[in-house]
Amino acid sequence: MRTWNVMLVDHDRLFSAALGTLISGGPFRVCHHATTVEDAEAAIAQGVQPDLIVVALGDATNDEAGGVKRLRAATSARIAVLADAIADRTLSLSLKAGADAYLNKSMSSESLLRALQLVMLGEVVYPTHVASLLIANANSERPQPERAQPANNELSKREVQILRCLLAGQSNKAIARNLHITESTVKMHFKNVMRKINAQNRTQAAVWAIQNGLSPLASV
Repeated sequence: MRTWNVMLVDHDRLFSAALGTLISGGPFRVCHHATTVEDAEAAIAQGVQPDLIVVALGDATNDEAGGVKRLRAATSARIAVLADAIADRTLSLSLKAGADAYLNKSMSSESLLRALQLVMLGEVVYPTHVASLLIANANSERPQPERAQPANNELSKREVQILRCLLAGQSNKAIARNLHITESTVKMHFKNVMRKINAQNRTQAAVWAIQNGLSPLASV
């Protein structure tokens, strides 16, 4: 299974430690805890290379949003903002700063893990009402990729296994070896899966799988 390195930025050390324990149970590994954006910038300058940075914001002042913007300029890592509550001002500032996600600290652990996985698959995760803010702030608009919609056809047990292997980051060859089938059979199943869930590529298929509650299937 692929593992992503995560940097946590939060002045609340207790919450940060608890969050680190929570997300380490999935496909994430906490590589650094920082109490401020400045600490995070220093760690990056010293060679820490996170795939994902989770920044906890307080009242989302311009200074905090500026910190997110500096992180955006300093690294290619995906950035998720974790806020105390959903607020339009915080959301707008996070959007302008270049964050890839705006999440609520009160969300369930399952929802948080799924959201972070979506972020790592290239999705932009914001509350549903963000569309109106995007229109009102055209200069900072960041279009969200289209998400595949599930079709009426049910997936077979094998097709579900294929998707779970995909979530684990396995290639067609690895999936064939893991499921004891030929690579051409894997390709055939992928073709059927893509048609059933209206996905155009592997990333969209993986996004659909996460949104529908599938978990990665480890290699055997």
